[in-house]
Amino acid sequence: MEGASTKGILSHLSLLEVQVRSRTTQRQQPSRVKELQEKTAALRRQKEQLEAEIQTHRDLQTLRASLDKRHDDDEEDEEEMEEDSENSDVLRLMARHTQLKDLLNAHTIGGYDFTKTRRGKGLCVSIATAFEGVYLETFSLEFDVKPALRLVRHDVPPFIPLTLLIEQSRIQTDIRTLLDPLSRQLNAFTARKRQLQLLKGLHETVKVMESNLLCSLIILMFKLPVEKKIVLCSLHYCDTSRSLPTRVSFQCDDEALPDFPEWKKTLLETPLHKALCTMRNTGNIL
Repeated sequence: MEGASTKGILSHLSLLEVQVRSRTTQRQQPSRVKELQEKTAALRRQKEQLEAEIQTHRDLQTLRASLDKRHDDDEEDEEEMEEDSENSDVLRLMARHTQLKDLLNAHTIGGYDFTKTRRGKGLCVSIATAFEGVYLETFSLEFDVKPALRLVRHDVPPFIPLTLLIEQSRIQTDIRTLLDPLSRQLNAFTARKRQLQLLKGLHETVKVMESNLLCSLIILMFKLPVEKKIVLCSLHYCDTSRSLPTRVSFQCDDEALPDFPEWKKTLLETPLHKALCTMRNTGNIL
């Protein structure tokens, strides 16, 4: 009897526990549903905000493009926006503001692009190089502006004497005393490299036997029409701020051959790839 009574009590307790859990779950369900509804509403508001920002950005881009063109048909893009939009004037002002802000943060002075960095604490200078009207590479230098102008990073090739140029400049009072000679060095280097690339593409019979990273020494091998004798031509660019060689010399096993004064003159005064074209067209080399 006592065992049956105990089992009955335990069964009753289990039933009560199940009922309590069921009621707790029922109370929690409305709370959970409400929580999910609030999250859904928050996500929907966030989505609408992002869509509005994207549309505003597109409108700004359209208006900025029309401001930059400055032609008679500038207003065509603006007409695509709704004329009755209450925000059109505000967007137009925002576009003009961002345009002026970009102009203030980026200046072109004397052929160099200056851009403020790190909220005005830094200054980035870009130096573009070109040869025969073709833009080549662009190099950048970043300076700390306070307490004194100081170079902190750059991508100038290590064989360019940047440290020496800084020491020889008056960088604190006139930054162009650094930038001008550096620009000459970089333009001369990229021009020499470009001439070497054009040479390899235009003259298959002329072989580049040796060249260094600075392209300040180039040794070529070509053949003469007479008996197809081989000649080595060495071009020395002792002044690395120039794209033309300062000294040219020839070597050949036949000591009876002349010193080629006309060739030297052509190579000293004409870009390498053009000089070799002239020499080949006149029948001097194969």
